[in-house]
Amino acid sequence: MQLPAFWWLLALTVCVQGGFFVRFCIVRMRRKEVQPVARSAAAVLYGSALAGLAYAVMQRDPLFFLGQCCLIVFYYRMQKVGHDK
Repeated sequence: MQLPAFWWLLALTVCVQGGFFVRFCIVRMRRKEVQPVARSAAAVLYGSALAGLAYAVMQRDPLFFLGQCCLIVFYYRMQKVGHDK
């Protein structure tokens, strides 16, 4: 089995976003309030989303591109609702 072109962008995207959402789910399962994410962690998450967008464009994968766009919107809305309280 041969790895796809630009596989490292996909690996970066999956590892960072997966780690972020696993942390988010663990905190939610413990029923604690979700603390705001540090600016550096938010920058890393947005960077991984941009890496995912770049991978989708290079692979010409519209579904993956749409998924990354939804992730950016979801995270932005999550941050905005968290700061509105």
